[in-house]
Amino acid sequence: MKPLVSTEWLLGLKNSALAEMLRQWLWAYPLVEAVHILGIALFVGSVALFDLRLLGVSRHVLVTDLAQHLLPWAYGSFGIVLLSGCLLFATDAPTIALNPAFRLKILLILVAGMNAIAFHWKFYPTVQQWNRGVKSPRNVQAIALLSWLLWIGVIICGCLIAYV
Repeated sequence: MKPLVSTEWLLGLKNSALAEMLRQWLWAYPLVEAVHILGIALFVGSVALFDLRLLGVSRHVLVTDLAQHLLPWAYGSFGIVLLSGCLLFATDAPTIALNPAFRLKILLILVAGMNAIAFHWKFYPTVQQWNRGVKSPRNVQAIALLSWLLWIGVIICGCLIAYV
């Protein structure tokens, strides 16, 4: 059976100068990890607040206003999480790539991304019908609840990577 990811590429990543620096410099890895955690807090926090609105909390707040305010934070912090996560991955890429918790985390992130795309393509165009003062459609509520569950799963899997 052929491996899903090239071992040579993963070894090259692990042996790169940047990964070596992260492993060697006393403060590099902890600083990148702290940035990763802070990015997760900003990202998941902004997504969770938006999802809470979709679930019916604070119906007096316009969904469109909340999206305009929170989505730039979500996009920016996701970029921070992605970059810092790639740096952390590089430090031991061959081992981490085989870790079941890491693999599940990546799968959950992909599903969460598809969930968000489905919301923005299919349901957000109808937002003016449920923008304020009324319940979001059940499909929108289901997407918001699924989003919460997926991001909780991503966080749990991220924590488990060190122990599995």
